[in-house]
Amino acid sequence: MKSNEQLNNVVNFLLEQTVRQMRGYAQRQLDTLQAGITVDQWVLLKIIDERDKISQVELAQVAHKDTASVTRILDLLQKKSLIQRIDDEHDRRKYLISLTGAGKAFVKLHLPFINGIREQIVQGLSKEEIKTLKDILEKIRQNVAQSDPDVFP
Repeated sequence: MKSNEQLNNVVNFLLEQTVRQMRGYAQRQLDTLQAGITVDQWVLLKIIDERDKISQVELAQVAHKDTASVTRILDLLQKKSLIQRIDDEHDRRKYLISLTGAGKAFVKLHLPFINGIREQIVQGLSKEEIKTLKDILEKIRQNVAQSDPDVFP
């Protein structure tokens, strides 16, 4: 960064501010549902829904979260009866996470609303612009992953 470049013109700053605004918007929208769920909880539910059964370590990797945070979120989701921990038949030291019947119903019920939030966030962008944005973000993500081994791939 050039010393005279204004902060609001720096890509990392703009990305961080955009992510914060999107998360805040999504959380406020979720709060209107009174579903008692956070954006982070939804993300884990959706990943579990897509994978059916997943280990906690894999879930943390896919969600790009540390395992301690994932454990806390899973504890909350289990208290809400949305997920269950199942002993892994191949490794007694770990368990797999899956949605309960209530969890599957919860995701199915709220997915159209979540999709509406996603559509609102990219409103006014063409399909080509969205594809270009995804490609650019992936390049940035890989740049960071290559230069920082502590970042999830």
